[in-house]
Amino acid sequence: MLQDSLQEIQILIIEDDPITADSMQLMLREFGFTIKGIVHTLEAALRFLNKETFDIALVDIDLNGSNSGIEIGTMIHSLYRLPFIFITGLSDKAIIAEAIKANPAAYLVKPSNAATLFACIQTAIQNFSNKQVGSLQQHPQTDFFFIKTRNKLKRVEWKDVVLLSSADNYTVFTFQDKSEHYIRSSLAMTLKYQVPTHLQENFLQVNRCEAVQLAFISEIEEDEMVTSIKKVSITKAYLKDVKERLNIL
Repeated sequence: MLQDSLQEIQILIIEDDPITADSMQLMLREFGFTIKGIVHTLEAALRFLNKETFDIALVDIDLNGSNSGIEIGTMIHSLYRLPFIFITGLSDKAIIAEAIKANPAAYLVKPSNAATLFACIQTAIQNFSNKQVGSLQQHPQTDFFFIKTRNKLKRVEWKDVVLLSSADNYTVFTFQDKSEHYIRSSLAMTLKYQVPTHLQENFLQVNRCEAVQLAFISEIEEDEMVTSIKKVSITKAYLKDVKERLNIL
């Protein structure tokens, strides 16, 4: 069951700064993405594109100081028909204007934090699905996220997630229809970074391994919480917070 659900979004990183690339790799792995490859030059990027597959790419515009990332982005869009995100610390209007022509799905402005990186990837996939070109404006956190099912990226609404559960180094998403999806991310990371900031108050952790979306709580039975799909235990360490959040006297 677990192995059937583990279809992680595969990401290619094209970045000439090894420190930046390694930092992004660590954050992306924590979010449950698979790093399909990291390349640092135009030549290495071309070799990778000719022999490997991926779902989305992060592309440094100023690759090796020559803006050759724009050339790579253009190829990814026109030849491979895949979404990509331009990574940039540049503000030169002429370069940005040229970059727009490559049809990036989003931009990631350096330096970036974990939450911004995750939101940018979700926005990029959505923009690509809608055939929209990304903008340099800050990416608001969305009410949806994408999961990989077979060879497709499927949009999922946060409002449909009933339960988040910890399973070793994975988080299990359980939906209203009782279907499940696993991502390679701890429950703590999921609650802190993947659940959008404006929706985090909707989720209540009730024990070390489970967090419930408030909208799906139907009643409390002593030390158990009844949801639309199952009962979950409320442990002593979380009981005070549960009572405060649910206004239980």
